[in-house]
Amino acid sequence: SPNGKFVALYTDDGKVWVIGSDFQERYSEYNTRSKTPPKDLQWCGDNAVVLAWEDEVHLLGPNGAADNWEYNSFIHLLPDIDGIRVLSGEICEFIQKVSDPTFEVFRLGSTHPASVLLDAIDQLDKKSPKADDNVQMIRPHLDEAVDVCVRAAGQEYSIHWQKQLLKAASFGKSVLDLYNSDDFVDMTEALRVLNAVRFYEIGLPLSYEQYIRLTPERLVQRLVNRQEYLLALKISEYLRLPIDKIYVHWARQKVRSSSTDEDSICEEIVQKLNGTRGISFEEIARAAYDEGRGGLAAELLEHEPRAGKQVPLLLNIGEETIALDKAIESGDTDLVFYVLLNLKKKTQLSSFFRTINSRPVATAIVESSAMDQDKELLKDLYYQDDRRLDGSNLLLSEALDASDLGPSTDKLKMAAKLLRDSKEYAPQVTALEEAQKLLRFQEAFEKDLDDRFVGLSVNQTMSKLIRAGHAKRAQKVQSEFKVPEKTYWWTRLRALVSKRDWRELEDLSKVRKSPIGWEPFFNEIIGAGNTKVAALFIPKCTALTSAERTEMWVKCGMIAKAGEEALKAKNRDALEELRAQARR
Repeated sequence: SPNGKFVALYTDDGKVWVIGSDFQERYSEYNTRSKTPPKDLQWCGDNAVVLAWEDEVHLLGPNGAADNWEYNSFIHLLPDIDGIRVLSGEICEFIQKVSDPTFEVFRLGSTHPASVLLDAIDQLDKKSPKADDNVQMIRPHLDEAVDVCVRAAGQEYSIHWQKQLLKAASFGKSVLDLYNSDDFVDMTEALRVLNAVRFYEIGLPLSYEQYIRLTPERLVQRLVNRQEYLLALKISEYLRLPIDKIYVHWARQKVRSSSTDEDSICEEIVQKLNGTRGISFEEIARAAYDEGRGGLAAELLEHEPRAGKQVPLLLNIGEETIALDKAIESGDTDLVFYVLLNLKKKTQLSSFFRTINSRPVATAIVESSAMDQDKELLKDLYYQDDRRLDGSNLLLSEALDASDLGPSTDKLKMAAKLLRDSKEYAPQVTALEEAQKLLRFQEAFEKDLDDRFVGLSVNQTMSKLIRAGHAKRAQKVQSEFKVPEKTYWWTRLRALVSKRDWRELEDLSKVRKSPIGWEPFFNEIIGAGNTKVAALFIPKCTALTSAERTEMWVKCGMIAKAGEEALKAKNRDALEELRAQARR
């Protein structure tokens, strides 16, 4: 049985047994008196068993109660959650147990409050005072009577009795001081829907329990599948359900079945769906595409507001350029990138570049992605667009990233070659040629000195040579690359200080003139912590004031020398301050 408590068995001697699912107890036994086994045996709810032969039905209830009847044609059983349908060549019948609310209301001689309340409505229609007497009699149980009438109305297929029972419930709740009308309202709505779909032109004879189990949304979907669009719309509006899927289904069916021209179909669909929220024109367009109507699909997609829905189908129907424009309009870079990937797969490279060149956003996205993933594509793009400087810069970056000297030099040559034909880029060509020359120098240094030089700048190369004790080689680099004298002296000073080559620095203090002056020597050496060598450069800082030189002597810790400098300048204040420092 549906609830799993009982098992129905048909024996070889034509009997039906109903036993417990544990096979321990027999509840009912029925002798069909038939030598032919039934062609079907089904449960009717949890309370009865139905046996069907070709044109005969037997119904077995609790405690051996049974009935049977015949049909004029072959029959077929269709079990449902609350009963069973019997299909013949002429009719469809539904067999179910009489519900408890219906039994309480309509049982002969019933004194149930719900039955009394229904009788009160009959008396009210006759304008009899007994109506009020009936209500007062069941006043303590009036809320129960209203509930039972509402539930009984849901079990009725007769519109007359539905109205009578709901009228009784309405009358009863009007007498009550407090009553929650939600169930009453829900039942009223459900019965209006059920009566509409039970109408013979629709032909969906659902029971209330089947409707609740099915849900209104699925009922609407069944109507849509039957192309009962008007009723589906009315029910959806009445129950406040979404209607967009109904319109979309109608439009898809229109696309599939209509034989009129594509422009007329598109116009009709757009007019019908215009202003309806949530409509997916992409679904309709896809139906058109599946039917081989690519032009109609493209027209319909023009009305799809979501680019994420438009673009994939536009790509499918071969409208890559339109898809790219729609993706760019959406501002979704991921979507643009998706279109570009598809476009690159489907078209020649030259055509691909022509398409993106007129679309700066697309070009920027291609450049950004190709920079990390496909530099050969980026080179082709720059060449196709005659962007020589960008192409040269790309080769330069590859040269800098190259681990071996040979490929790095080749990349630099190619970068210079790209720019050589244009006077506009003469400075860049010169810089690239110098970079090649620097690489050749560095390659020679690495062979001769067994040290790493490739990748260093000119200044770094000179600094490393000076620190390694190869000053003449550093001077040659200066000469070859026309490094300014001041730059060379700064590089030499810092290299010697970092090497802590104090002897060489002492020798420099004997030089008559420095292109960068002598104060930088003092500052760099004192910063390295050698006050003795730093002091050698103080007398040479003649461009500074006496007070500044005095301060330099103090930094070296030579108070006496500082005093001599202050005395020479006749600076009494400085002398007093130095005297105070000396006493500390």
